[in-house]
Amino acid sequence: MKQKVTMIVAGSILVLSLAFTGCGSDQQATSETENGSQQSSSNTSSNINTSTSVSDTVSITIPEGFTWDLIAKRLEANGICSAEDFYQACQNYSPKSLSIPTDENRPFKMEGYLYPATYTFEKNSDAEDVLIDMLNAYRDNTGGNLTDTELIVASIVQMETRSVEHMSIIAGIIYNRLEQGMQLQMDSTREYINDYVTDNPLLSDTAKYAALYNTYRCEGLPAGPICNPGADAIYAAKNPTQTDYLYFFFGNDNENHYSTTYEEHQAAMAQFGVQYGESTE
Repeated sequence: MKQKVTMIVAGSILVLSLAFTGCGSDQQATSETENGSQQSSSNTSSNINTSTSVSDTVSITIPEGFTWDLIAKRLEANGICSAEDFYQACQNYSPKSLSIPTDENRPFKMEGYLYPATYTFEKNSDAEDVLIDMLNAYRDNTGGNLTDTELIVASIVQMETRSVEHMSIIAGIIYNRLEQGMQLQMDSTREYINDYVTDNPLLSDTAKYAALYNTYRCEGLPAGPICNPGADAIYAAKNPTQTDYLYFFFGNDNENHYSTTYEEHQAAMAQFGVQYGESTE
């Protein structure tokens, strides 16, 4: 049994359908609470008596850009469910209201679908119930109709961008590079594998994922999302700014710099220097 989810979300989502192939649907708007254990956990009637005390509940925030691994560790650290149980739930659960790819080339099936929000759970919750709440939040706040391409692009935009106003520009650059058949060469995709997949004790044969996710090595998009993006990144992936830019970086002058040619890009980096981002952790 668990408490009903409490969420802090922002923004509305517009829809623009895009399709690309990467290295490696239509969805209904029904509720995951068709699950029996979910229905019994909702305290919606004043006639229902509950013996759960406040001390048995935990409020946790999942920040935008958290990976599956970071979410699992936060759940475990707060006594909600173990990372192992959450892994098994995520890998084995088949949602009723969302079409989520089952792909052996993705280390974490639910990566990208665990919506960033503030949730309230009971301690020692059933891991599947925790997952269902997060999937409900994803569906309710995105409309549940993102294409796989849009979700993957949104996850890269989330990790590559430091301010909301630049997200749509960077989304446009990603689509421009895909259209021209260029490698994306996004540092965030390489860091995802190095930081959260390689040597992860929950996974086996992690060596294969570098060729599927590291966009310095693979063609097109990574095999799946590299984090769980928030509303702004999702909006940007659906509404990219149309430019001729193919390159960008964040300089030591605390500004984003954009270029249409590699020569311009190299000159700008030499002039301003590159300021590298900090870990999501």
